Amino acid sequence: MTWQLDATALSALLDARETTPEALLEQALARLDALEPHLNAFVLVDRDGARAAASAAGERQRAGRRLGPLDGIPVSVKDNLFVGGLPARWGSLLFADHVAPQDDIWVARLRTAGAVIIGKTTTPEFALMGRTSSRLSGTTRNPWDLALTPGGSSGGASASVAAGITPLAVGTDAGGSTRMPAAYTGLVGMRPSLGRLARRYGFPPMAIDFQAIGPFTRTMRDMDLLYRVLAGPDPRDPYSARVPSPPVPDRPLRIGWLTAIGEEGATPEVAASVAAAAAQLAAMGHDVRPAEAPFDLAGLRAAWGTLTAAGAARVCARFPDRWRADTTEAIRATAERGFALPATAYVDALDALAAWRGDVTARWGEWDALVMPSGAAPAWNADDEAPPGMTPATQGMFCGWVNAAGMCGLSVPGAPHPDGRPIGVQIVTPFGADALALHIGALLEGAAPWAVRWPEMALRA
Repeated sequence: MTWQLDATALSALLDARETTPEALLEQALARLDALEPHLNAFVLVDRDGARAAASAAGERQRAGRRLGPLDGIPVSVKDNLFVGGLPARWGSLLFADHVAPQDDIWVARLRTAGAVIIGKTTTPEFALMGRTSSRLSGTTRNPWDLALTPGGSSGGASASVAAGITPLAVGTDAGGSTRMPAAYTGLVGMRPSLGRLARRYGFPPMAIDFQAIGPFTRTMRDMDLLYRVLAGPDPRDPYSARVPSPPVPDRPLRIGWLTAIGEEGATPEVAASVAAAAAQLAAMGHDVRPAEAPFDLAGLRAAWGTLTAAGAARVCARFPDRWRADTTEAIRATAERGFALPATAYVDALDALAAWRGDVTARWGEWDALVMPSGAAPAWNADDEAPPGMTPATQGMFCGWVNAAGMCGLSVPGAPHPDGRPIGVQIVTPFGADALALHIGALLEGAAPWAVRWPEMALRA
């Protein structure tokens, strides 16, 4: 079945004229219609817009002038991102009627490449939760087990790809919101280096520059394909002009690995999966050794709490008569903390973050890359805030620091849990060294391919 093929293979079929963009879209919509009542992965399906885009791609295919490998390939976009003319609701009743006035930079790149945007995927309110549930769109479910969460805040995006609705999806990642959902659903999810994927038009950030555009795929070759289309500088995003591009070292890599920070750490099953990935890399001849985390976890959590509280208050202040009634209890509490913050506390947090970032760079040491869990535990009950015995902070302890440091983090599937739940292994590389993360991900995929693993419900649809 073509729905099981990755975007690279689908593109080859389009080149050979063994399928059409129109057929790929109708297949995606049929799967969406069959699975959406169970998953609740989409907040909007743009059938008319997608069919127009697929028709245009079909005309180019028949004329022998495809725009590139993404031309005619279905893709979904998270609902906190701006696709011009489509609603962008941010998982919040406050923005229930909001329509994006224009495409963000990377959306324009998707369109230029001919990708077919089929709709917007679910996100929790303000994309500030480790699972995907909101008053706007309800609770999103994991294709591997509908009782479980697909993670957050890009849970709809991960559910779409894991269920074989779209081969590609685009989300965001401010503290693990791409990498952790990818880990819970058996996908590849990336948080590129700060500025690598240029952006300009969208909602105000919750935590200064922590958030990045985050692609989802099933295979490393698809991640490389989507990343190359989306990446690159743009004068409208000053960060994007400052990202270095060091080459992948032509020698055995120095890779550190860890599964705990102080008294907190991953479950035994997740730790075993990370250890197995480290052993695979060592068997390839790389220098792989245990490492210490190069950052202060407590300091990061303090800064994160201050920044997100101020960010939530900033947004809620735009709706003085509505925000208390139209937000979730969690967002109301976060905004209240933000409104109570003195300006000096906010600036102190920025100063502490600047010092923290310098310490991370200084403590990084000799490593080319670090390998660690994506989430401290696998997917958990969709109605609970965190896995049993953990807090949301513990569950995200291996991801948020990457955002704060501006580095690249890539989650790839590791050895699954004994009960079948996917487990993610995270590869972290220094600022700008995205190519190295992709290289290591490809090495792990070659050692233990994962694309053949599918949730049972995806195979039944």
